Amino acid sequence: MSDAYLTPILLAAGASTRMGRPKALLDFEGRTALELALDSMAGYGMPVVVLGPNYEEIEEKTGLGQRSVRGVLNLDSSSGQTDSLKRALAVLPPQASAFFFMPVDFPLVSSADVARLVQAYRESKDPKKSIFVPSHDRKRGHPVLCRRELAAEFLALPPGGSARDVLRRDESRLVHVDFPEAYVLMDMDTPEDYVRCLEEYRARRKASR
Repeated sequence: MSDAYLTPILLAAGASTRMGRPKALLDFEGRTALELALDSMAGYGMPVVVLGPNYEEIEEKTGLGQRSVRGVLNLDSSSGQTDSLKRALAVLPPQASAFFFMPVDFPLVSSADVARLVQAYRESKDPKKSIFVPSHDRKRGHPVLCRRELAAEFLALPPGGSARDVLRRDESRLVHVDFPEAYVLMDMDTPEDYVRCLEEYRARRKASR
């Protein structure tokens, strides 16, 4: 199975109300959260990036236009991540056999983590297993990888519906991919969360030297 048939989706259209500034632009030692997320998804199909009302600022400060991505806009920042996901899935390439999605506020996920998730999908022999999630202590993290047929279920969600409704609909089709690292659960909603993630990011970089 070619990695080119996996489409990454990055959700970065939120208003970042509690953070007070765009999460996509939060700095991690000279890299933005958006850049880190895109780097973690590199090597697969062309990413679909969903941006919101601050898309011009994000494009300018991250050089997004210089990357090979497909941009989608969700200018209603109050509509939520599920609406952004639906907009991305509406342009899912016909050759994509699967897709994986992640909010931009999971900056600690690395390319190796994504590769571990993709490997679990590629090695699965059971076609009924259609959802693969990083799991730490049985808690679900990101990114979430789904076989293509799941796209129709996300797209059919009513306004205000949650992507979790699809994930919880049939637990038998869900695969927990165990990660010993708790950072697959770490997101950023507040300035305090950002500081916590930045400290973890710095600690991991130091440990890898």
